[in-house]
Amino acid sequence: MKKTHTALTLANLELDRRLFEKLLELGIIQSQSELGYLCGKTASYYGCMRYKGFGLKIGSLTFLRSRLVKKAADETDAFRCINIRVAIEEIGRTIDEKCKLQEYQLLTA
Repeated sequence: MKKTHTALTLANLELDRRLFEKLLELGIIQSQSELGYLCGKTASYYGCMRYKGFGLKIGSLTFLRSRLVKKAADETDAFRCINIRVAIEEIGRTIDEKCKLQEYQLLTA
């Protein structure tokens, strides 16, 4: 069980890392601090969660996605809007994968 828990934790952290990198690449965020704020948390949220070995919470990612949906609706620059929509899709995939990890953890507990 401990091995499975460790593997799930690492998978969760890898999902966060990939999402963080994608959001940087798309220009949605510029730093870990900005990600924390957009998730409705403090500037240190992402860094602290990683340091403690926890992944970003699904609720925080849902909040982030909701903020970006609103931002996309207000965006007048077409290219920026495309990047925001790609980010929304990526966040949705990350949420789905985190849900699968949680389900697997419940089934193997």
